[in-house]
Amino acid sequence: QTRRVLIAGAGPAGLLLQALLHNRNKNPASRVKYDVTLVESRTDLGKLDPKTELQAYRSWMIGLSGHGLEAVRSVPGLYDEYLANVGILLQEAYIYIGSKKLGGGGGGGEESPTNQEGFIVDRNFICAAMARYANDHMSNSEHYHSKYNTDMLYVDHENHRVLIRNKETKEEEYIEYDLLVGADGVRSTVREALVKRHFEFELQVSDIFNDFKAVHIQRPECVSASSMSLLPGSLPYFNGICLPETGDMINLSFGFSRNNIDKVASEIKSVDPKVIAQYFKDNFKAFKLSEEGYTDLAEQWVNQRWNRTGMVHCNMYHSLPCKIVIMGDAAHATSPSIGMGMNTALRDAQKFNELLDKFDDDLEKVLPQYSKDRVPEGNALTDLALNLYCFDTSVTMRSMIKSLVRSGLHYLLPKFVTAEPNFLIGDPKYTLSQVYQLATEQGILSKHRVINDRIRHECFERESGMIVEKEGRGYWGYVTVLVGAAACGAALVVGK
Repeated sequence: QTRRVLIAGAGPAGLLLQALLHNRNKNPASRVKYDVTLVESRTDLGKLDPKTELQAYRSWMIGLSGHGLEAVRSVPGLYDEYLANVGILLQEAYIYIGSKKLGGGGGGGEESPTNQEGFIVDRNFICAAMARYANDHMSNSEHYHSKYNTDMLYVDHENHRVLIRNKETKEEEYIEYDLLVGADGVRSTVREALVKRHFEFELQVSDIFNDFKAVHIQRPECVSASSMSLLPGSLPYFNGICLPETGDMINLSFGFSRNNIDKVASEIKSVDPKVIAQYFKDNFKAFKLSEEGYTDLAEQWVNQRWNRTGMVHCNMYHSLPCKIVIMGDAAHATSPSIGMGMNTALRDAQKFNELLDKFDDDLEKVLPQYSKDRVPEGNALTDLALNLYCFDTSVTMRSMIKSLVRSGLHYLLPKFVTAEPNFLIGDPKYTLSQVYQLATEQGILSKHRVINDRIRHECFERESGMIVEKEGRGYWGYVTVLVGAAACGAALVVGK
């Protein structure tokens, strides 16, 4: 039996799934051959020279934890031969409180992040490496077809076909499918079919409520080449992170929650590189950069817009009538705050493949079980990323101190003090839904959710014009308030 699988999107989930399906085809005992067609609007990153052409496609560094590494290693040779050399194996983890440096490498408790495997890699570099794997191992197969520089315009879910258009030739064609995999990101075209077909399908698309910028600069000597550093409050109203890159570089990212946009210094919004460089010299205390480093940072800073990514919540990830499954950002796009977006996307592909094994390639059983297993993980991911931290910076600092205290007490008294959720997120022994439950039981999520929801709503009211800030009440406004207060006071006296 040949099964036509159309994968929309050459991101981590789509690229891993096509490799897993290719490996299934190599099994002589398999009763199903998967005929895979990949559709991607961008160019094939796997055909770019990694040392020259690919450098122009640098995005931002992200971490592969045990979840993502286990998923990648489920394809023999993919990690060792293609991924290992495009990233940095993490050896140390630090937190900077101002100029004070906390943490280190090795040691730590059982749940310490320094005792968990971590691999830091540019998102586009890992996609390029996985695309190279496909070009080397799959391009000559009669069961694999790639269509890069091609837009997916429409899903005809009733007739199980999609309309695509080549961006270079402008030619359009329909492609029929037996299974359509939507791994096509936040603004998923595939997901639209679920909205149209299923009235019970719940979808929420929003932004992460943060604006951020990321720069790539030469590593200062004071920063370890294999370390990750968290930078809370590293600039006024900003949180940051420093991640290692190949080529002896670092990726510095800084972001602020949108409710603080009017509080952020005007200098950091300047388009003058000299102003930006001086602002970082005066305010960034974690570690010093070289003069060239400040200049490079400032040039990159002014030559990019403020970035803002989306969040997606869904209550189901499949449709049997449409023969559709969604994964990755199409199902659960999230804030990068806990570094688990790509890890969860890779897990989606791995778990889908495992369900094909479990149910002997029977999609009537695989698709419902996939939703049952992955919807809790996807929604735990998005809620943890949004509410494990607080938009109120003072609450965030207090929560971070409590987190450090709890992790120390748990290391000393593991039977009496439960683990800190932050330190379990990347551990493959725990699912994200288990971490979510722990954070809920500790009261962290409920506390932050109340504050974050209020801040987001107040910000929306102002941005949409529902609430207009008044410059002042004026004389008669204050008289009215005083008269009202006096009347209330008199009523209380009379009542007694």
